Amino acid sequence: MNLPKIHQFEGVPLGDDQQGRANWVVLEGYFKPQCGGTVCVNLIRQPVSHDFGQDCGFVEAVPSRTPYYRGDPIYIHVKAPCRPTSSPDDSAGTTSQGGDNAGQEAGQDNGGQDAGTDAGTGTDQGASSSATTPS
Repeated sequence: MNLPKIHQFEGVPLGDDQQGRANWVVLEGYFKPQCGGTVCVNLIRQPVSHDFGQDCGFVEAVPSRTPYYRGDPIYIHVKAPCRPTSSPDDSAGTTSQGGDNAGQEAGQDNGGQDAGTDAGTGTDQGASSSATTPS
């Protein structure tokens, strides 16, 4: 699969407030057609340093590999700072919250499974372990 065309999301808030959560659901919708109507990838919100836009606004989507496959992480870069979610978002069971280390961590997904490797020193949402990448 390849990234859907989501350039119109540039700067759109994807934070923990009501508007950000609603925008996240819309963003997920762009990934559903390739997955047969569900979100079959692990969307991970990841704060990064960036010069434009508002805090926690969409910067870019970065797949872990191209093309990507079912279950792969897709890092949704948002402008740091972006506060971690304090409670799971029921509408986003396949999404994850990244750490505060400007995109160094994969964090833990809202479904309770570890989404990747903690490579930074920021605040992690849970225990991390090495992600396995098929060759």
